[in-house]
Amino acid sequence: MTAPNEIEDADRAFAEHVDNLRRVANQWISRPIAPEAEVISALIVTLDQIGMLAIEARRASIRSVTEARLIAEQQRRALADDTVVIREQLRDGIEAVHTLRTINEKLVEKKLLAITADMTKGLRGAIESQATAMTRRYNLETAFRILGYSSIVLIAGFALGRMP
Repeated sequence: MTAPNEIEDADRAFAEHVDNLRRVANQWISRPIAPEAEVISALIVTLDQIGMLAIEARRASIRSVTEARLIAEQQRRALADDTVVIREQLRDGIEAVHTLRTINEKLVEKKLLAITADMTKGLRGAIESQATAMTRRYNLETAFRILGYSSIVLIAGFALGRMP
């Protein structure tokens, strides 16, 4: 694209050419040939109007391109900000899953130790109640695990659906 100074120089050069054409035409029109003088005068006016329209069109297109670039840059920044937020949310979700997994492992270890202690005491009732509790806990943990993974998949799907 041409620089603004080059455009202004081209506009000035065009205006100088039209002024020069007017001056020469006025000298030629001063001769007594009237129909030719009217044609030349009309041509000069038409050329001047066409030139002004071209100058205005060029300036309008430059303004449009500048505005489009500004809007594109604003959109790029907004998209970059949204991407950062989505990545942070995904990171938080992954950390939550890791935390839940660690808690789950510790709870299972505790339950196993409790069962082993009860087994060493020889108490059948305690073993049965622990087995029932472990089954319930396992079912709850499985449900929470499924819920956690489903949440991550949902968040990732949402985030990836919004990414360009």
